[in-house]
Amino acid sequence: MNSFFQLHRSIKIRLYLQFSTHLVTMTIIPYLAIYFSHLVGTTITGILVICVICSGLLGGLVGGHLADQIGRKKLLVLSEFGLGISYLAIAFVNSSWVVLPYVSFVFFLINMFCNGMYIPVSTAMIHDLVKKNERKFVFTAIYWLSNLATAFGTIIGAFIFQDYHFYLFIIVAITSIISSAITYLFIGETFTKKDVNRVSTSTTSIWSSYRRVLHDRTYVIFLIATLLVLSLESHLTNYIAVYLKESVKESSLFGHFTVDGVNMVGILHAENTLVIVFTVGMITRLVRNMSDQLRLIVGMLLYVVGYSFLSYVTAPIWLIGIMLFISIGELMYIPIRQSLLADLADKNYRSSYLALNSFIGQGTMIIAGAAITIGGKVPAYVMSGGFFLLGLIGVLLMVNVMNLRTREDSREKMID
Repeated sequence: MNSFFQLHRSIKIRLYLQFSTHLVTMTIIPYLAIYFSHLVGTTITGILVICVICSGLLGGLVGGHLADQIGRKKLLVLSEFGLGISYLAIAFVNSSWVVLPYVSFVFFLINMFCNGMYIPVSTAMIHDLVKKNERKFVFTAIYWLSNLATAFGTIIGAFIFQDYHFYLFIIVAITSIISSAITYLFIGETFTKKDVNRVSTSTTSIWSSYRRVLHDRTYVIFLIATLLVLSLESHLTNYIAVYLKESVKESSLFGHFTVDGVNMVGILHAENTLVIVFTVGMITRLVRNMSDQLRLIVGMLLYVVGYSFLSYVTAPIWLIGIMLFISIGELMYIPIRQSLLADLADKNYRSSYLALNSFIGQGTMIIAGAAITIGGKVPAYVMSGGFFLLGLIGVLLMVNVMNLRTREDSREKMID
């Protein structure tokens, strides 16, 4: 499978919608903390951000459970509509008529709860529809579209958010509501669990669903491995950013540009996005004959070793070269990791599995914050070695997951 046009109609619609909503959302999300820090101060903003993140976590838990009980479509339509209405409310309390930051906070709590519901349900719907032989292509396409939307969205927002945030909130709201309507009208239910109406949706039932997932030893190892490896990227905007700011002196790049540590962080982010957007086809063709396990191991090792060096090296030209290898590694292993996730998730509890997977982002933020504190007390080579060790443990755990999965597949074939 290597053609977008051969995919299930609903997958194509969801890819279009996810790209559109992610594009417009990224015009505002990176700049919200800066915007509200001007209104209520950095300390209050930090507290509010933590509360909003917790609301998203709660929404993910509730959405992941309910989607495995009542179906994907209903919850997806509801969550997207909730996002649209909450963004409309946010727009009107951050307008030229009135600015109410604490009222905005309440609406953002609702917004992030809806977003938390949306993520595992939307992902589960695609996992329901995608065939096994389509997975690498579809997950590569999703990853590419996400990076493309992020690139364009953040650039647009950088230029117009400060002066036109009201209109951006309106655009995001309208896009979310349209997406909800299209999902309702043109996408069918993908959920097939039996006796859905007899399942309780009480708190006890929610706990039972997630306890079942947490008893899946292979999946828990997969989550830990993912957390250890993906946490490396979060250091680029945290520990590595601080390290480069303090360590990289102003120097000439390619004989024409003068850069410092702060500039380098932006350059490395831009390079990562551009490499992923413009080389995905070439890298996919180069590795198409590699086994999934080898592709996963090589890609992850490039990623881990790259970030380990990125946290120690200070020469701009070397930093750019290292980021190239990191981006290639990322392109190699991410689709395989997503395909493995689809294999591991029990189809009757798929949204619950994916809800826990979506919490990886919050876990990486915690690790990144701890790294800044530790980095202020130990030398750079210790941090670099620590990143390598944690990443290597993550790689070994992921290899173990793939081996366990291979043995399970072999047993299933023998039974059949």
